[in-house]
Amino acid sequence: MGDRLVYSNGIILFSVFAAALVIVFRGQVNAIIPLYAVGVFTSFTLSQAGMVVHWFKERTARWRASALMNGVGAVATAGVLAVIVTTKFLGGAWLVVVAVPLLVSCFMAIRRHYQFVAAQLTTEGLGPRGYIPRPKVEVVTHPAVVVVGQLNRGTVEALDYARSIADEIVAVHVDIGSTDREKLQKKWQELESDISLVILDSPYRSLVEPLANYIHEFEETHPGVLSTVVIPTFVTRTWWEGLLHNQTAFFLKQALRAKKSRVVTTVRYYL
Repeated sequence: MGDRLVYSNGIILFSVFAAALVIVFRGQVNAIIPLYAVGVFTSFTLSQAGMVVHWFKERTARWRASALMNGVGAVATAGVLAVIVTTKFLGGAWLVVVAVPLLVSCFMAIRRHYQFVAAQLTTEGLGPRGYIPRPKVEVVTHPAVVVVGQLNRGTVEALDYARSIADEIVAVHVDIGSTDREKLQKKWQELESDISLVILDSPYRSLVEPLANYIHEFEETHPGVLSTVVIPTFVTRTWWEGLLHNQTAFFLKQALRAKKSRVVTTVRYYL
């Protein structure tokens, strides 16, 4: 998700693919019609067939009539799809016939990756941790800010690292409107009760700017000492899997450089 409530990377990819189609087909609308027709009637057929399955599962009032209507629609659109594919296959329909299964396979692989990441990072199985509340020191010599995206195993290790180097620690999380605060606070008290958690509101879904501003203000309240900014990140198994995740850590580091933060460290969690 981008700052403007849309999937920014997806829009960029769609724009690139659209530009490629215009170039390949030389802007001729008639040449692209088979692609459009195959895609549309494939969607119609799948949606109508899906509704038939829905009616058979729900069996609400007059479900038989609804299932019959959607079944007839699915057969009709499937017939039109078969005619288009047969007659326009060499005219460009082959591209959709080949691309759709490849895209579906790609999407399924991406879904499996996200499920793997979630399983690797989950805090399930981590019992309550009995940290002694951190005493407040009279003179702070090494404060630290830990950026918390989600409370996962990578974040837990980053907080453990901060404990080993700092005498004052604060964790900061940005709520872009999707955080279950009650659940987060409850889990935080179970795992990290000795460190205070600050939650910043960001109704416009901006992550980097609120974090950079908060860290800058934190450093100004500790003049004369070096504050450490700890950013937990996870490392994917392959380079292409890294493309499936927002590069928030990279952009945050650039923003902190502009704010003249001096010590920024990354704690990596390898999947």
